[in-house]
Amino acid sequence: MGKKNRKVKYDVVETLRFKSFPPEYEELTKNLYAKACKGSEHLWNEINTVDDLQNNKKLKDDFYNSANKGMKSAQDEIVSIVQSKDKFDFSKELLLRGIADAIAWQLLGHQLCHARRFFKSTKQPDLYNCNFDSVVFAAKDNDEKSPSSISLISDLTSFIQVGDLLICDPKKGITIAEVKEGAMNAKIGDFMKFYMESQCDRSLYYFAQKEGDKAVKQLQRMYRQASRMSHVSAVMSTGQGVDPDTKETVNIPEPFFEIENWDERLVNTLNEADKKGWAIDVIDNCVFLGVYASEEMRIGGHIIFNSWFDNSGGTPECPRTLLIDSMRNPLALPVFSRNLPDNHKFDVLFGRKQVCMAICIESLLKECEKVGLSVRFATNKERGRLDKTGNRPYKHKGKAIFIGNGETEVVLMDGIFLRVMHHGQSPVSLIQLMVDGTGETT
Repeated sequence: MGKKNRKVKYDVVETLRFKSFPPEYEELTKNLYAKACKGSEHLWNEINTVDDLQNNKKLKDDFYNSANKGMKSAQDEIVSIVQSKDKFDFSKELLLRGIADAIAWQLLGHQLCHARRFFKSTKQPDLYNCNFDSVVFAAKDNDEKSPSSISLISDLTSFIQVGDLLICDPKKGITIAEVKEGAMNAKIGDFMKFYMESQCDRSLYYFAQKEGDKAVKQLQRMYRQASRMSHVSAVMSTGQGVDPDTKETVNIPEPFFEIENWDERLVNTLNEADKKGWAIDVIDNCVFLGVYASEEMRIGGHIIFNSWFDNSGGTPECPRTLLIDSMRNPLALPVFSRNLPDNHKFDVLFGRKQVCMAICIESLLKECEKVGLSVRFATNKERGRLDKTGNRPYKHKGKAIFIGNGETEVVLMDGIFLRVMHHGQSPVSLIQLMVDGTGETT
């Protein structure tokens, strides 16, 4: 896969062009995937419902111990590859980060609402130019002290950007840890802990006078990171908080509602493509799906797909993507984490299948109206207010769109398309839940 994901003008030939990972990485990837995602596979036949796991302590302990042991083994192998100092190319880095992401998504219960709190939209550090060795040591030290837990190294993932370690203990849940090197960092950390407890401004003044500007700047960085860690922990435990960076109020409503998904439809389409070389489907009358498996269709199938979509109401502005593109989007579920048979996952990753997806916005809006939702364009005043927030909405025919239920409204954002195409969620079910879960009228 290429290094840059350039946003270019729609072209029927270029858009959704064939992509794959180099075949020489398939064996390594399969080995890492088996460890990271299937460590507890030998117990799966004993688990038919969540209650089976919750009500059987031995089975529960065996499940978590096996799963965590597999994840740690996968991480150890990735760490070994990084520490070998033999620099790898971008494709291999994407695959290794994808495995680490698959571990993270398991620890977070595949909940995008929690994953978003960890992602700060910055580039992950270069694994060869950071305090990687110190974090590895801390992870192994924690795992030795608590063998049933796993300490995931944040820098190995593409989206965990709060804390150095994401620690999951079956008995204690998830915690976030920061690793600081050197005596000065330890000194600053001790002072920060004292200041946060005492709120003594005079002590802050004396600290700045004694230690200098460099120490104060490091104190500010550490304080921001501590604030982020506290925010993420609060949101995960209570569902509420205020983002310290954006000042955005976060409210994850209770109770938890499961959103309909179309993974089974995707599996059926993949199976059909195995038989005849290609297959298509339309979910909720607005999500267009094309799977191309034969050699000639893998290379040119995207042109046929684009033409079919264009002739079915799609416009150049409508969202289009490949399933394999999830490996480049930090908040998308990596292919490893989708509810698909393993053979299909690796066919998609290594070029034996090409999966094209697109959402026809006009059809989506009609489907929303069919279930009783209202659809309207934003006024100029509303559009100006939305633009000032920094959360730019998706624009259809140049205008933002509000969807409501008569009492509350939500604005159509790009994040909805991420959930639909790279988390497999039903668009209408998702929008209905978002509208019903909104506590204020927009």
